[in-house]
Amino acid sequence: MELETLYKTYQPLLFSIAYRMLGSVSDAEDIVQDLFLRAEQLDTEKINDIKAYLTKMTANRCLTFLKSARKRREIYTGPWLPEPQINQLNQPAERAEAEETVSYAFLVLLELLSPIERTVFVLRESFEYDYNEIARMIDKTEVNCRKIYSRAKRKLENDTPVHPENTERVNDLAKTFIHASKTGNFEGFINILTEDVVLITDGGGKVRSALNPIVTKQRVTAFINGISSKGSFSGELYPVIVNSQRGIVQVKEDRLIRVICFGMDSTQKNIQRIFIVSNPDKLKHIQLP
Repeated sequence: MELETLYKTYQPLLFSIAYRMLGSVSDAEDIVQDLFLRAEQLDTEKINDIKAYLTKMTANRCLTFLKSARKRREIYTGPWLPEPQINQLNQPAERAEAEETVSYAFLVLLELLSPIERTVFVLRESFEYDYNEIARMIDKTEVNCRKIYSRAKRKLENDTPVHPENTERVNDLAKTFIHASKTGNFEGFINILTEDVVLITDGGGKVRSALNPIVTKQRVTAFINGISSKGSFSGELYPVIVNSQRGIVQVKEDRLIRVICFGMDSTQKNIQRIFIVSNPDKLKHIQLP
């Protein structure tokens, strides 16, 4: 099979696996790109199952990367959040391609897992590989993979959906926030927060952000009103698709400075998580609206 055909056929799958495992668009792209560069030297005719072979190569590269990334994230300034996948509302083709992505809130939750737990969980939960296939990919026994998956499942027991809930309610929430940022009156937005809401910001030590998660409705309210009064939401805010769910990008002086998205509670009516990514390194891959 020619390299171009190989790339067109398997790149979307391999990128999806890498992104879920790493939580980084740029790192996932680099790993998959490097894999295909090396694939030029492969004699694909001698590989019985090229899809399984490429998936195994991707999974193992990501596993190795995660082990080193985990150490870097331990000394990261403030909370570490994944890189969001962004699609603009006027790009239906791209939006359709993103429908199978994992919800941003769930991607954040995956950080609770060890590298091997995350690998097994992603391959099993998101891509429905059976345990025998996973065992061959990561060179472990089928019994071991079952145990790893069960352990990961217990760690992630909560009401956060794996896949985004594309409801009109989420659309309304984004519009409510944009309206509040323009008027400076966040009362309507605050009213749709749960009492145990958590706000997490990621500036990576490169821009000002909260160094710890902000917990409870009262504290989140004080934080939002405080940074709003200092002009933190000045510029233009645009609705976009963040990991297949409505979110917001903030642009100021022709520069993307912030991505905001939400995690819903179990009723899908109120906001339980607010994620704000402003680390410029995590926004480089995003095109301006």
